[in-house]
Amino acid sequence: MSDLLSISGLRTQFATERGRVKAVDGVDLAIREGETVGLVGESGSGKSVTALSTMGLVDDPGEVVGGEVTLRAPGLAAEFRDRYGDPAFVDGDRIDLTAAPEEALRSIRGGEMSMIFQDPMTSLNPALTVGEQVAESLRLHQYGGRRRDGWLNGVRELLPKLGRGVDEEVLDRTVEVLSEVGIPEPASRVEEYPHEFSGGMRQRVLIAIALACRPRLLIADEPTTALDVTIQAQILDLINELQDELGMSVLFITHDLGVVAETCDRVAVMYAGEIVEEGAVEEIFSNPSHPYTYTLLESIPTEDRERLTPIEGNVPDLVDMPPGCHFAPRCPWAKPECREGEIPFRQHGPASANHRAKCVLDSFDASEYGDDGALGIGEHEIGGPLLEASGLKKHFSRADGLLDEWLGFDDESVKAVDGVDLTVYEGETLGLVGESGCGKSTTGRTLLRLLDPTAGRVVFAGEDLADLSGAALREKRRDLQMIFQDPMSSLDPRMTVEAILVEPLKIHDLPAEGPPAGTSRREQRRERVTELLEAVGLDPNQRDRYPHELSGGQRQRVGIARALAVDPDLIVCDEPVSALDVSVQAQILNLLEDLQEEFGLTYLFIAHDLSVVRHICDRVAVMYLGEIVEVADTEELFDAPKHPYTRALLSAIPEPDPTADRDRVILRGDVPSPIDPPSGCRFRTRCPRVIPPADVDVDQPTYREIMTLRERVEERAIDVEAVRETLPADADRAEPATATDGGTASTSSTDRDRRSAIRRDDSAPVVAALRERFFETPPTGENRAVVDDALASVAAGEWDAAAETLRGRFESVCERARPELGDDAHPAACHLVDGDD
Repeated sequence: MSDLLSISGLRTQFATERGRVKAVDGVDLAIREGETVGLVGESGSGKSVTALSTMGLVDDPGEVVGGEVTLRAPGLAAEFRDRYGDPAFVDGDRIDLTAAPEEALRSIRGGEMSMIFQDPMTSLNPALTVGEQVAESLRLHQYGGRRRDGWLNGVRELLPKLGRGVDEEVLDRTVEVLSEVGIPEPASRVEEYPHEFSGGMRQRVLIAIALACRPRLLIADEPTTALDVTIQAQILDLINELQDELGMSVLFITHDLGVVAETCDRVAVMYAGEIVEEGAVEEIFSNPSHPYTYTLLESIPTEDRERLTPIEGNVPDLVDMPPGCHFAPRCPWAKPECREGEIPFRQHGPASANHRAKCVLDSFDASEYGDDGALGIGEHEIGGPLLEASGLKKHFSRADGLLDEWLGFDDESVKAVDGVDLTVYEGETLGLVGESGCGKSTTGRTLLRLLDPTAGRVVFAGEDLADLSGAALREKRRDLQMIFQDPMSSLDPRMTVEAILVEPLKIHDLPAEGPPAGTSRREQRRERVTELLEAVGLDPNQRDRYPHELSGGQRQRVGIARALAVDPDLIVCDEPVSALDVSVQAQILNLLEDLQEEFGLTYLFIAHDLSVVRHICDRVAVMYLGEIVEVADTEELFDAPKHPYTRALLSAIPEPDPTADRDRVILRGDVPSPIDPPSGCRFRTRCPRVIPPADVDVDQPTYREIMTLRERVEERAIDVEAVRETLPADADRAEPATATDGGTASTSSTDRDRRSAIRRDDSAPVVAALRERFFETPPTGENRAVVDDALASVAAGEWDAAAETLRGRFESVCERARPELGDDAHPAACHLVDGDD
């Protein structure tokens, strides 16, 4: 199989006041036709800069100073020869992207090559509809090409955005592309803006933009990093399906080795601007031959690993890199020859494996790694209830002033936390998990009274926090502290480390005892700062540094030290490692466990990474849309989950083993709005095991699709006219009947039956098209008759009648009754568990 993309000796540098940052320093990599290559490594290793250099998107002060990137594109090469004569950047059917002019690169980007960026909210233009942003790529590469720069053409480019509308052909293709990536009702959503989409749907829009022109190479730069594990599973599944369908190659950039194990054919491991190991995914995971790859894998929390072994130190300064192997200062097996000269690539394993590593060692003794300081975790004692929440609610009003309250916006509050019952025992680590927006962080903040609860009680050490205010609440907060998710935003950039740690001591007048004779209060607190820095593994000499002068892991250690400063009993850890590399994450997790042993701390550990939760937590509470749906001991929850949501969460965890069998449950759709949550079980709109009526014989996949259809009918979120436009010219094109009250136009059951029969005959093509759109496993018998009757009502514009028809036949206990959590040892709020069906 020939190489589609070839990177040879690529070097990219950034000019700074301190010197030239060697972000990419001699990278060699090839991607073959139809292949997925993973590029992994810690933050700062050069992964994203490699991708940007490949696309010709490096901005000042950066520049590609050496090497070449060639793309095999016979058709485009011939076009460039016609356009430019005999250009030097074209050689046969290959194009040198590093030598091509910007005009030529614009023809390649989005056409032959496309890129999915990490954060869709910053990558999408908030002022343009998603349809316009997809259509922009189509116009450039397939429908008319790019106009020359100039004010007149600039005005022409803006005209569609000001109301003229896009060409019908472009619009049809835009709708088709959005449909391919799983956007529901794309014809009606092309006019919506990015903020009107969920995180997962925004990422799908980015994928649609990248794939609109059917590129041969897709560069995916951390496309799932900002997503929940369930949405990540959807996106990975989508990328795999589209790759199979389109036959494109993929360069997948990520720091998640579990994602690499599931999606990639080959892996390139990058460190400090260099690729240090490359090979087939099975070979790399089973036989890592570079010490960096091995230590990276050892940092991952796994089921059988009691204690993580983090990589000591940090990625070197890319301005002044060490001679020889860049990893040598952190390598447990480094030898003198590792620190001098150029380190060559060496073949490892059988020649057929094509497995190479940039290391002078033929092998290393893995048993030597992790002995120092990587001791097993002792069993910590768990006492009685320390914190208890009952019926806890936190609703956020949408009203902004008296006018909004008068208009009724105050009634449409955001129910972020809606009846949480939770107990945290002294000395334990309780994990609180769930998707973004489920209310985890709000629960943590409300428990600490950083947010005032709307209702419910929070009892800490026998005292109701709701009864405290002012000085009494401030005094109690000495016992209740929080570690925030992003240390860069939670630490004051104008304060030094010492000032940050002294501040809580001043607020609470600590230490409680006075300073020793001959010592000032300031000196006493300075000594306390030294103790805190040493406790979290920082050098006391770093006390005078500012947050921006520290690494991400060091900043998080400062955040932990700040929480420890007042000697608390309970710490709420709000995603404390989610923003960190896996090696730094291991350091912080070990630190939290050590501090718990030393100081007898209790943790409420909020996270979305379930592998981390399994490693550190004693018990786990699963949260969905403001409610706790399951609670159990960690091992029991992972071994025998009861709630369908918990099962879906666990199945979506990426496993760093390419040979593992995966039985993944893909949750369709997004989390419903907390403003108007579903009745009954709130998970029922996405549940793969929703309970059908006892007297209805229907398969679960079909019933799930019927329930999805019901939601769309009740929301009136079906674009019937778009469906009609897809029908042949001689098919039904009648205008939908409109009831004067906006609902059904019939009043009696006899009239309704007669009108239903007429509608089914008159709108049969529309009904058939709608049925095909909503069902992969169509209903049969009476179920099909009811569905077709409802679809005929939809085609006639009688939405209420359609909703009532479907509800009368298919209403589930899951929507009628709200399941209770219960108070047994392993409760789950699900009708399947309590048998109430």
